[in-house]
Amino acid sequence: MPTLYMIGNGFDLFNGCKTRYADFHNFVTQNFPDLENKIENYFLFETDDKYLWKNFENDLATFQYENLLDDLNNIDVQSESFKPSEVFGLEDEINEEVEYLIDDIRNAFREWIEELELPAKKTGLAKIKEDANFINFNYTDTLEMLYSIPSDKILYIHNKANDYASELIFGHGQLQEKDSPKEELDDFGDSNRTLFTDSENAARYPFYALIKNTASILDTNSTYFDNFKSFNEVIVLGHSLGEVDWPYFKKVQQLLPDTNWKISYYSQEEKLNLKSTAIEMLGINDDKIQMIRIDEL
Repeated sequence: MPTLYMIGNGFDLFNGCKTRYADFHNFVTQNFPDLENKIENYFLFETDDKYLWKNFENDLATFQYENLLDDLNNIDVQSESFKPSEVFGLEDEINEEVEYLIDDIRNAFREWIEELELPAKKTGLAKIKEDANFINFNYTDTLEMLYSIPSDKILYIHNKANDYASELIFGHGQLQEKDSPKEELDDFGDSNRTLFTDSENAARYPFYALIKNTASILDTNSTYFDNFKSFNEVIVLGHSLGEVDWPYFKKVQQLLPDTNWKISYYSQEEKLNLKSTAIEMLGINDDKIQMIRIDEL
């Protein structure tokens, strides 16, 4: 019976691709310095010891709408010359600015992926099993170019860089802001609205625009999952089992409840964390899991 591989960024890193978020940070700094400044001002990005981004997608959930609002709001409502029309102008300006910000992030990410150079050859991974299928979380064509995997065997779950008809899918998995907007009415039925409510709501938009909608992605690819073969094993290579991608793994576990899993790890600490996540969050039975090093295949 065939094998299902689930391929994460660690697979590309193992094969010599420069696909760390730190590499993306360097790319943005060198090519889009204005965007780098905006990201630093409007998000709370975790960094490594070199002050390079380490958790880019998840940290998109840290958007600080107040910072953007403060940058654009120069209205003094106490001024004798104040006019209510200024508030409408502010909302329009914010709408325009957030659209630019979202487009700039998406465009920079795509340009970075498109400019990545694959190594000339694979780096020692044993031959991937024949009659296998792949769910690829990466945007690169490493599987096709280095391992000669036919494209019809690969589901690029978040789309593919050189498929210019599709938008690359990335983002965070937090569905609601930690500081959510106030309800329209308070407990006494009075309005919570202020002159700047609509401008504040407009400034919040990037948080929602940068959500990775896994439910929609699963729905779009429902035919693929509905036609699952009876895979005798699932092999996870180089995936961190991050929370934003749990719905995909839970779907596979739901469809293949009795299948054995092999999950690759890099360090002993990661080994423990990945196995714990697989058991507690994904619902995979302990006796169905084998932890492996990626170079042990």
